[in-house]
Amino acid sequence: MKTYLLLSLIFCHFLADYTHLSTAWMLNAKRLGRPLFPILCHAGIHAVLMAIAFWGFGFSGFIVIKMFFVQLLLHFFIDTWKGLMNTWFPVLQSPANKWHWVVFGFDQFLHAIVIIVMVSVS
Repeated sequence: MKTYLLLSLIFCHFLADYTHLSTAWMLNAKRLGRPLFPILCHAGIHAVLMAIAFWGFGFSGFIVIKMFFVQLLLHFFIDTWKGLMNTWFPVLQSPANKWHWVVFGFDQFLHAIVIIVMVSVS
C-alpha cells in the first residue's frame, strides 16, 4: 500500500507543479521568492491534493490534517528558498546556465525527500 501511496503523492506533485494548477501568478512569485502569498497558494494546492490522497488511502483525519500542514509548510519554504536563490544569484534564472538546473534539481530532490518521509511516517 505504501508504494501506491508514494506513487500517488508523486503524481499529486506533478499535477500541482506541471499542469494548469500552477498559474502564471504563482510561477512568477516562485521565480523570485516573492510575494509570499502566491507561493503559499501554490503550496496549498500541493497540500490539498496530497491530503486527498491520504484520505483516499483511508488514513485518519488526524494524519490527513498533519500531512496537509507538513506539505504546506515544507513546500512553501522550499519554493521560497529556490526563488530567493534566483534573486540573490540572477544568473540562476537562465536555463542556459548549468547551475540553474542544479538548483532546480536540488529543489525537486528536496520535494521528493519530503514526500518519501511523509509516506514513511504515515
